[in-house]
Amino acid sequence: MASSLSSIFGVTLQQLQQLLPTRGLAFPELEKARSARQRLERAPQTQRVLQQTEPLLAGIGTIPQTTYTAYRLFRESGERSRYEAAYFLKRARLSAAALRLFLGQTALRDVVQDYLWSICEESNWVLPAHERDLIDLFAAETGYLLAETLLLLGETLNEEVRQRVRSEIEHRIFEPYLRFFHLHTWYQGASNWNGVCNSSVAATFLLLEPEPARIQRALEIALTGLHTFVETAFAEDGSSSEGVAYWHYGLFNVVALSELLYAYSAGQIDLLAGEKLKLIAAFPAKMQLSGANFASFADCDEHVGFHPGILTRLALRTGELTLLNLLTQPEDPDNNWRLPMMLRDILWWDGSQPASIPPEDTQLPAGGTARLVTQTEQGAPVVLSVKAGHNDEEHNHNDVGSFLLHIAGENLLTDPGRGLYSRDYFGPRRYENIFANSYGHSVPRIDGLLQGTGRAFSGALQGSVDASDSDGEKRIALEFAAAYPCPDLLSARRELRLITRGAGAGSVWLHDHFQFAQGSHQVEEAFITWLDCEVDGAIAILHGQHHNLRLSIEQPQGLQFCLEHLEEQSQANHKTQVLKRLTIALPEGVEADVYVRVTHVQQHIARG
Repeated sequence: MASSLSSIFGVTLQQLQQLLPTRGLAFPELEKARSARQRLERAPQTQRVLQQTEPLLAGIGTIPQTTYTAYRLFRESGERSRYEAAYFLKRARLSAAALRLFLGQTALRDVVQDYLWSICEESNWVLPAHERDLIDLFAAETGYLLAETLLLLGETLNEEVRQRVRSEIEHRIFEPYLRFFHLHTWYQGASNWNGVCNSSVAATFLLLEPEPARIQRALEIALTGLHTFVETAFAEDGSSSEGVAYWHYGLFNVVALSELLYAYSAGQIDLLAGEKLKLIAAFPAKMQLSGANFASFADCDEHVGFHPGILTRLALRTGELTLLNLLTQPEDPDNNWRLPMMLRDILWWDGSQPASIPPEDTQLPAGGTARLVTQTEQGAPVVLSVKAGHNDEEHNHNDVGSFLLHIAGENLLTDPGRGLYSRDYFGPRRYENIFANSYGHSVPRIDGLLQGTGRAFSGALQGSVDASDSDGEKRIALEFAAAYPCPDLLSARRELRLITRGAGAGSVWLHDHFQFAQGSHQVEEAFITWLDCEVDGAIAILHGQHHNLRLSIEQPQGLQFCLEHLEEQSQANHKTQVLKRLTIALPEGVEADVYVRVTHVQQHIARG
C-alpha cells in the first residue's frame, strides 16, 4: 500500500473486506511458540520478564479488592491511589500467573480463572477519575488483556470462564465502541488516549470477535481515529509535547495492533509504514540524556522504561535504528501489568543489548526543544537540554524557557517532571501546583507574575542551534517574552552557551536579557534542582553524586542567591526528595541583564 498517512490509516470498509480474510492468524509468533515452550522459557528475555513479575506471586492467592469505598474516594476527595493500586495489582497478578500457566505451571490454573472472574465482577472497568467515559484508557486495556489471556490459554480455561469474559467484553467494550465511538472525547483526540483506546479496542476485536463484518467495521472506526492521532499528537518533526513516557504509552498498543493487522492481512496493511512514523520513532532518542534518563519536560519522569519488544519491532518496521540505543540500559516500564506487552517482550526481543551510542546535538523545531552535548576536560559527558514551545500542550506545564543540565548520568539542574495525579491536577486548579506552573521550573518571574496558561503564552528557539563548535562553544537562544502576561515586556531573550574545549569544557554561561516598554520592573531568576545546596552570596554549590555544580553570578555585581526548600509542595506531590529553588532578584528598571556561570566540579567540595 502507499505510504501517505491518508492511505495507511484511511482504509475504507470496502478495502478492509478485500484485504482481510474471513478468519486470519493475528499473532503468528505466539502460535509458533506453543510448540517450543521449554526453549522459550529458557530464553534470556523470558527470564527477565519472569524475574520482573516474580514479586507478584507473593500473596497471589488473595485477590486485591476494588471496593466501593475506595472507588468513591475520588469523588469525595480527589484521591486516586487506593482504588488504582488494587485495580492494577489485580491485573498485574493475572498477567504474571497467565504467563506462567502458559509456560507450564499448571497449579496456577484456578488462580488465573479466579482473577478473570473477579475482573468480570467489577462494576466498572473505567477508573473513578475517568467515570465520565464509557470506555477509558484502562477499560480498553483491560478488554485487550482479557482477550489476549483467552488467546494465550485457550481450552486450558473452563468454557464457562471464557464465555463470561467474552460476554463482559461485548457489554463493556464492543457495543459501546461500535454504537458510541463518536461520543468519546478521545476518539479523534490529539493525546495518548486516542492511540491507547482505539488500538486496544481494535486489537480486542481482532482477537475475540467471530463476525468478520464487525471486525471490519471496528477497524474502520479505529483507523479513522488513529489517523488523527498520528497526524495531530505528533508535530511534523515527529516530536510529542507529552514527553517520552507518553510517547511510549500512546504508541505501544498502536505497534501491537499494527502487527496484528500486518499478520492478519498477510502484510498488506502496515500502519508503521511511511515517513511520519519514522520521524515519530526517532523522537525519544532525540530526548535522551543518557541510558534510561530523558528530558523530563511536561508530565514526564527523569527515568523512563520501555518495552523492548515494542521498540525492537518499531525499529524493524520504520528502519529507525536509534530506538535500539534505548535498550542499552533497559529500565523496567512503570506499572508493568500488561500481559500483551510481556508477551511481545518475549516474542519480539531476543534479550540483546547494543553498545551505547552517545547522544548528539539535535533540534526539534516544531517541538521547540534542543539538545547540545560535550564532555568535561576529564571526559565526563555533559548534556544541555532546553524547552521552548507553548503553554497549551498535552500534559502541559507552564515551562517555556526551562532547561536542564545533565552530567555523567545525573541531572544537576533539572525540570521536575510530573506532579501528583489527582482531581485537582487534571482540573481547574492544575496550575496551583508548582510542578505544573512556572514556579517549579528554571524560568523567571516578571513583576511577581508566573507564566500564563494557553497557547498564546509561548516561546521560540531563535534560528538554528549553533553547534558548530568553531570557537570552543555551542549556543542555544530563545525568545520567551510572550510566555508572560506582562504587556510592558517587549523581549525576554535567553542565551545558553556550552563550553566545549579547554579547562572550562562542560561549563555553561546563561545570559538573560529583559527589555520593557516603560517603567521599572522586577525580574526574579530561578534555578531548579533536587540536589543539596549551599549558598554564599553570589555563589551557590549544588552537591551531586559524582559532580558538584558551582553557580556564580558574574553580572550585575553585588547580587546574591536566595535558596528556598519546596518541602511542603514536594511532600504533597509524593516526592521522595525536596525540590530546591535558587533565585536572584535583578535590579529594577526598564532593562535588565544577568550573566550566570555554571561550572562542574568533579570532586566533592568539603562542606564547612
